Amino acid sequence: MIEDPSNLWLVHPLADRLLAPALKAGLHPNTISFTGMALGALAGWCYTHWHQPLAVLAGFVLMIGWHVMDGLDGKLARASGKASPLGRLIDGLCDYFVFILVLVPLALSFANWQATLLLALVSGACHAMQSAWYEGEREAWKRRARGIFGVEPRTARFWGEKLYNDFEAKFGSATRPIDAVLAAHPDRLSAYLEATAPLVRRLSILSANNRTIVIALACLAGDPRYYWYWEIAVLSVAALLMAANLRRAEAQFA
Repeated sequence: MIEDPSNLWLVHPLADRLLAPALKAGLHPNTISFTGMALGALAGWCYTHWHQPLAVLAGFVLMIGWHVMDGLDGKLARASGKASPLGRLIDGLCDYFVFILVLVPLALSFANWQATLLLALVSGACHAMQSAWYEGEREAWKRRARGIFGVEPRTARFWGEKLYNDFEAKFGSATRPIDAVLAAHPDRLSAYLEATAPLVRRLSILSANNRTIVIALACLAGDPRYYWYWEIAVLSVAALLMAANLRRAEAQFA
């Protein structure tokens, strides 16, 4: 009900096809995560040649490969019984590192790389907050769909995992008044899910899939900086507006 169409039509079907061979080969989910990050690194190298359309196309295809690996690692973890908090951390960090490995070399490919790198770093900070909020809203909607109306606690075994969890908790979706309403009136859950699913689905403009598309389009348009301007200005405003709409809908439902 809330999935990004590109996941429904492309990424998840491809990941599903690879699941059985990955299980048969005995691959570890973390191996898949690191494979995806390696594809991202290769995409970054291709994008440093952004003046060449074929290089941009190759970078885009490699990024699609990363998305497939990103979908496969979770499926493999659940199917093999190897899901773990550490695997979740590795998966999340690999996602962030892919964009670093793509966008930092892209920024350094400019003659005035200092200014472009600063632009990329500001954009990266916006990206981290937008993505954490986007994933938090999706996770909150999905836990409510499972009949869970409180934040599920996550334990940390070392400082890095705690830092990651704290960042997610700060920018992600915490328990809200709507949780108390649904806990008191579980019979209204179906109506809530039906009413808010379209709003949550629209948040997919903040997804990694759409960022991948815009990176390629900006390069093909002749200036990768368009992507950073889009991420800083357009996505930040869009996130604020969509957050206001979602809170308003929850308040009206409550």
